[in-house]
Amino acid sequence: MEYHTMLYINTIARCANLYHDEALQSAGLSSYQSAYIPIICTHPGITQDQIARQLHVNRSSVTRQLTSLEENGFVIRRRSTDDRRAVEVYPTDKAQAVLPAVREARRKWRSLLLEDVTDAEREALDHLLARLADRAVSLV
Repeated sequence: MEYHTMLYINTIARCANLYHDEALQSAGLSSYQSAYIPIICTHPGITQDQIARQLHVNRSSVTRQLTSLEENGFVIRRRSTDDRRAVEVYPTDKAQAVLPAVREARRKWRSLLLEDVTDAEREALDHLLARLADRAVSLV
């Protein structure tokens, strides 16, 4: 049987998105939008370009998600005073308030997913996935 690493990784990622969509629905966030909240709350004033690099997504995707987050009162975008081409993103009180729910949804998903995995297996898995992620980043 051929081993399909990417199929497994994609399945886990898609299931995580479904889980987060449901877990954060009452907060008014999608799984894709929820990825932005911790970054923006931790780094107020981060630029859209920095978010794109950190999440490894296209700038157009960042713009789309931030537009939705701004329309729903989670973020404020401002032109940078240092670089007029850059757009800085700031969390609102609403984003700060939902941050614990986002973190809890992530923690709970990881806990449920790894429920039957030993500590040693978790450590090995994290190590291997970190290596794969580093390699993937170096290829693009």
